[in-house]
Amino acid sequence: MKHPLLVASAGAALAVLGCGEPQPDTTHSAKAAQIADMKRATDHHSYAKPSEAVTTHLSWDAEVDFASRQIHATATYDLDLAEDAQRVLLDCRGLDIQAVQVDGQAVEFELGPERPFIGQPLSIPVTPRSKQVSVTYSTTDQADAFLWVEGETPFLFTQSQAILARTWVPCQDSPGIRFTYDATVRVPKELMALMSAVNPTSKTEDGVYTFQMDQPIPSYLLALAVGDVEFREVGAHTGVYATPDLIEAAEYEFSEMEDMLVAAENLYGKYAWERYDLLVLPAAFPFGG
Repeated sequence: MKHPLLVASAGAALAVLGCGEPQPDTTHSAKAAQIADMKRATDHHSYAKPSEAVTTHLSWDAEVDFASRQIHATATYDLDLAEDAQRVLLDCRGLDIQAVQVDGQAVEFELGPERPFIGQPLSIPVTPRSKQVSVTYSTTDQADAFLWVEGETPFLFTQSQAILARTWVPCQDSPGIRFTYDATVRVPKELMALMSAVNPTSKTEDGVYTFQMDQPIPSYLLALAVGDVEFREVGAHTGVYATPDLIEAAEYEFSEMEDMLVAAENLYGKYAWERYDLLVLPAAFPFGG
């Protein structure tokens, strides 16, 4: 006799809920509140203060010097500032900061105390009307994001994850802060430069390469590789880069990559990043498995 009672009780409960006022759809508002909380959250591994200032676009102009194992560069950021903003804080670790400008005018900057692994805050004075900040700098031997591969032909690649982007670009090195970027990179003429962006498919005559990333990314997705590499197209939206001794094997190994991308799009919709290209690195990669 207990089962009918349970069924009746359940039915009564459903009837009460069904007869009440329509329940508001809180899904959207709850998600918006969650996103707002994330933006206000404190990242203890970054000096950035997104409640005061957020970088929205990076223009990076750089020269790669294999002889000194350095990059000499200027990083220019577009800004989204709070109404009472007085500073922009960027993360940096082991960078030689040479000059800072705000809207084209030189300003005094301040490097705060250094903490192990976290680095230093670079404090740049701004007003709520400021539009851009530019930082001219060089990397040092503390650039833990770099791996310089020795050999007959030199090779450089970066690993910015998790908080190593700050060792080669002054930035708001926190995953909640995302920005688009463009770059101009000068390398030795016999080498090709690649980034986590729209990439070239052949070497230039002068060793100057330009890049564009229109999707906002966190700093840990900033990537650079420079080496004697070739490109092979696998499909309409896929391709592979590798050194000349590996390019044939790489093309064969990833020959089904386009089919995989199409299959994924059939399940989940159009691939948001436009292209899916791979770089096969020299046998010196210290991360992953």
